[in-house]
Amino acid sequence: MNTAMPQTSCDVAIVGGSIAGLRAAQTVARHAPDLTIAMISDETYPPYERPPLSKVGLTKPLLLDALIYPAVNDLKSHGVNFMLGTRAEELDVEGRTIRHSSGALQYRSLVVATGCEAVMPPALSGLPDVFSLRRYEDAISFRRALADPLKSVAIVGAGFIGGELASMVANEGRQVALVDLARKPLGRFGDAVFRSYEALHRGAGIELHFGEQVTDVVQQGNGSRVLKLSDGTKVPADVIVVGVGVRPSTEWLKRSGLRLENGIVCDGTLRAADHVFAAGDAVRWPNRRWGADMRVEHWTNAAEQGRVAGVNAANDILGSPLEVCANIPYFWSDQHGVRIQFAGHRAGDEEVAESRNSGGSLFLYRRGEIVTGVLAFERRADFVKIRTMLKSELSWQVVSSLVSREDS
Repeated sequence: MNTAMPQTSCDVAIVGGSIAGLRAAQTVARHAPDLTIAMISDETYPPYERPPLSKVGLTKPLLLDALIYPAVNDLKSHGVNFMLGTRAEELDVEGRTIRHSSGALQYRSLVVATGCEAVMPPALSGLPDVFSLRRYEDAISFRRALADPLKSVAIVGAGFIGGELASMVANEGRQVALVDLARKPLGRFGDAVFRSYEALHRGAGIELHFGEQVTDVVQQGNGSRVLKLSDGTKVPADVIVVGVGVRPSTEWLKRSGLRLENGIVCDGTLRAADHVFAAGDAVRWPNRRWGADMRVEHWTNAAEQGRVAGVNAANDILGSPLEVCANIPYFWSDQHGVRIQFAGHRAGDEEVAESRNSGGSLFLYRRGEIVTGVLAFERRADFVKIRTMLKSELSWQVVSSLVSREDS
């Protein structure tokens, strides 16, 4: 808990200590250095890189000081008040007041960057050695649980975080099972992408159980533990990591009057209400670049929205025009030595063109003659070119030559 005297007012308040909140604070400090800034975060640590464990091996040091963003010290020097260990409890939009666990904070402009919280299946809730790896403490506890090399590992959820963790655990020489209710994890990107993803994990020796639900966790007589799946299969699972999805952290906003529909509904400038802006995984907004409402749960989007929300929170006070957020969603994931990247917008009804050669696989998404996205397993140079071109409308004719460059 933060033991300093709670601040009672500021120009720009930021709720949330994630990358979105940090970028908002950086932007305000740079864009309007005379404005006072306070950041409310329920974590006891300053903003740090997370989830760290999917990027750091089990045997490598996981030191908090190395994970804390270097910008934190600069912001402290600027006078930003990090109200750590402080939980936001209620927002009064009309009174421009945040009620929190240590009192109340009045603001002139607000950025909400509270992100999302992990979903925990009922069958796994409250059990020992079950982790969601959202915070530093989760990562430390997970590593402690795996100190015994004989313990089995099961990962529930085969999305990008689950796949990354499976890759990391397997790289340490540990046996790991990957379980997902979906029959085709990553199938939203097309069957060919799923097949490539499945082959990548199967080729690395990962035990795959797709299309099955966890129905029970059974403690066996020898002290080991197994997951019981809907088809009757028993999967060794002394240590369990859950990555089945997240939900927006908006409970504290329920009485605020903000529109909450699968996230915080904002306009194109990320404004949720008068003098209130939002950034990060919990934001739903109309992305003008794609002509679509979206909510994006990726680091790069949170960072960019934090910048836009920070500019607009300052401009709201300064009386300057607001900036529109019209970015290109992008994510990457390194698994089994292969970089998987996606950029663009995938609605689900696009035609998918596939290219495979010695450099990897490339998948292009098109609607008519317009390219809407690209996903790559390696093919890094091709991916970077297309990602850059997606900043404006991209015709199929411009990139079609890439899918014709296939090796036998």
